[in-house]
Amino acid sequence: MSFTIVETMTSEPPSQHAREHMVAMRDGVELATDVYLPDEVSTHSAVLVRTCYDKSSRYTALTFEAEYYRSRGYVFVAQDVRGKFRSGGETLPYAYDVADGYDTAEWITRQPWSNGRIGVTGQSYYGFTTWAAVASGHPAIRAAVPMVTGIDMGAGHVGAQWSQQVPYIAGLNDLLQIWTDRNGYLAEIDWSADSVENIVAAARTRIGECRAATDMLGRSADQGWYNPYGDRHPYHTTSIPVLHWQNWYDPGLAPLGLRDWRHFRSLAGQRDLHFLRAGSADHSGYLLQDVGAGDERNPYLSESTLAEKIETECGEVADFFDEHLDGLRPTAPRPRARWHVGHVGWQSSQEYPPPSRPLTFHLSAHGSGTYALNPEPDENATSLAWTHDPEHPVPSSTDIEAIWYLLADCPDERDLADRRDVLTFRTEPLTEHVDFAGQPVLTGRVTFSAPSTHVFAKLQDVHPDGTTRPISWGRAVLSERAGGSLTLALDDNAYRLRRGHCLQLQIQSSDFPHSAVHPGTDGNPWLTTKRIPSTQSLGVGGLTGARLVLPAITIAEAPETPAQVG
Repeated sequence: MSFTIVETMTSEPPSQHAREHMVAMRDGVELATDVYLPDEVSTHSAVLVRTCYDKSSRYTALTFEAEYYRSRGYVFVAQDVRGKFRSGGETLPYAYDVADGYDTAEWITRQPWSNGRIGVTGQSYYGFTTWAAVASGHPAIRAAVPMVTGIDMGAGHVGAQWSQQVPYIAGLNDLLQIWTDRNGYLAEIDWSADSVENIVAAARTRIGECRAATDMLGRSADQGWYNPYGDRHPYHTTSIPVLHWQNWYDPGLAPLGLRDWRHFRSLAGQRDLHFLRAGSADHSGYLLQDVGAGDERNPYLSESTLAEKIETECGEVADFFDEHLDGLRPTAPRPRARWHVGHVGWQSSQEYPPPSRPLTFHLSAHGSGTYALNPEPDENATSLAWTHDPEHPVPSSTDIEAIWYLLADCPDERDLADRRDVLTFRTEPLTEHVDFAGQPVLTGRVTFSAPSTHVFAKLQDVHPDGTTRPISWGRAVLSERAGGSLTLALDDNAYRLRRGHCLQLQIQSSDFPHSAVHPGTDGNPWLTTKRIPSTQSLGVGGLTGARLVLPAITIAEAPETPAQVG
């Protein structure tokens, strides 16, 4: 079967430390809202979190976070969003969150324990509800920490601009499991077994209509941009301090979040309201340094790791709210940006990306087994071709759920280099460490036989034993109308390529099932059943051949000990 339910998640009872209120919105719908009060009887600032994943579940761990914030003197308010778990109303993502965020903030300010100041925070979808609350413009909302999310998350999740953006099946996969009704579902969905429409129909038969999925497929007809903010889009209405919190190994949402950061830092009058914290972790918070450590370092499965994560991460959020809600100045000035360099550690700077120098690698037609990635271009220009067969796409290196916990299930991608529909370019083993921070950029010219094509680029670290780990991802839609000139900024990372390792770049035209497969025609990839192979060619060598540019940085550090080498 294409759609099989593995587990159904129903609402957990509220914590014994909370009092649950049914808070009425402006249209009379009541939302289940837990309030955790500090021990001190007084008025307090509030931390508001609005989630679709069950406010009382172990998955969200909000009952644990609440205890930390209580200990720091905050009232912690956790709410199930409209249509989910213990809340009433229609189950539909994005549509109501700006208004509901405002109404919830208004309710908070009327409570006897409120001092009239609110900080909003949350991860993933409840990172979006953080932005929605900011966009609402309620005057009590004084600071925000949106985490592992993006302002325009909805545009990619329930929008369908497939001729401009590579469409994510991972987003539709989430809609069916999270946004069908009040419950949550863990389902095995075989996206290769049938058409998208038939799989959505199979889900409808098993658990009911998912309006969000149906609407998304409907939007794919005219490809209109989805905007849940109305005239309150945060790019044009944000005027409070924001700590942008991202993790490098989150290809689903970090690119949007870093785009938000760059936008706000480009605004002359508002730029200094914005701060950045970017870590070497995946969407779930699993750390790069813990790759290979297994479940004992997974905060979703290990109580001790969860406690450590809460102490560290909630501590940083509370510090930000101490400063920007309650006026408690830190002992040292807050750095504008804190960002973690993989295999090195945390760095601070007054700007991100930091100053860098271009380190250029040229894609070469030469090489043994794989093509070369060289400091100098080949003397003669040529082209390298690959065939995209939509009936046999390049497989994603993890299953579709693991895109959200990429490091917890960190793939060894060495086998992809053996595929004929993947171009692989690799340096010689590095003689010195190479550090970079920012977006690697791939430029070149691609020709293609179809009316349009997808291009995926992946940067990887090849270890001396051949283990191949992903570092950065990029994806683009090329079309006849726009031409085949490619300037692809891959996803941000800050990383050390260690001495003795190789830098590898792979280029392909599919990544299934994470992304929808290009049909090889001008048809809608969500709906068409007509698929034909297409041929792509990349120019390499000579003056205009393809090249990869890393934003290389210099890190001042103590001399290495023997144990740190390799």
